[in-house]
This record gives sequence, C-alpha cells and structure tokens, in this order.
Amino acid sequence: MTDVLVAKKARKDYTPYHAENEGEQAALDLLRYLEYCSDHIEGSTAEVTVMRQEIRALCNDSGTPSIFFTLNPADTFNPLCSFMSGHDINLDTLFDEPDSRFSAFQRARSLAANPVGGARFFKLMVDQLINLFLGFKRECRKGVFGRVKHYYGVVE
Repeated sequence: MTDVLVAKKARKDYTPYHAENEGEQAALDLLRYLEYCSDHIEGSTAEVTVMRQEIRALCNDSGTPSIFFTLNPADTFNPLCSFMSGHDINLDTLFDEPDSRFSAFQRARSLAANPVGGARFFKLMVDQLINLFLGFKRECRKGVFGRVKHYYGVVE
C-alpha cells in the first residue's frame, strides 16, 4: 500500500485510494477514525483539514477572498506589550515622551518571563484589527476595506 501511495504522489494523482484487501481497508478505517478523533486537537492534521473545509465553504458561499494578509505585531518593540508584561510605563504620556528605558532585549526578557502579557497583547491587537480596522464593532459595520462580509483567522 505504501509503494502505491508514494507512486500516486510522485505522479501528482490525488484521486482517493481504494483498498485492495481487508488489511488495507482496516488500515484506512483506522486512519479515518484517528482523523475523526483528532479534529479538535490544535495543530493536528485533522484540524487543518477542518479549517480547509470551512474556507472552501466560505468561498462557495461568498466567492473567493479579496485579500490575504498576515498579522505579526512586533511585541518586543511595543511599549503597550511591555506595560502588559509588567513594566512600569506611563501610558498617558507615551506619545509625548516615548519610553526608551527598556531595550528590545529587556522587553524580550520580560515577555519570556511573563508570556501571558504577550498573549494578552496579541489578543488585543487581533481584536482591534477585527473590530476597528475591519469594522465589525462599528455601528456602520464598515472598515478600511468597506463592508467586510466574512473574515477567517488562524493563529499558528
């Protein structure tokens, strides 16, 4: 069975494989069962398959996406993240007097010591992007790109 699957992959044949005997059928059934059991486990192949199916369903319902982008907030350079990680920073005067007491290395160390602060910062940035930038929490429901019908976010 392995040789046949390797050969199919080499010739880019992605049609479903049909078992040739009872042993292969039992192996395929076991794999199907494992995929079913692991679709709720973060990072599993089954979870990726479920996400792919959800994206395909959105595309079938609403058409192909207009934009793809990756959000990567620079947490070691952001004073708000440092504040959420426990540094004493005056947020009221942040733009008048930028806080330069902490280097990027010190901020990275404080994030490593307090990863919850980094996670809270990331969630805040994602929520602000969705609610304000895309406009989902605005009364008019319009953001920078106009009215956004759907969004799909994946955190790695």
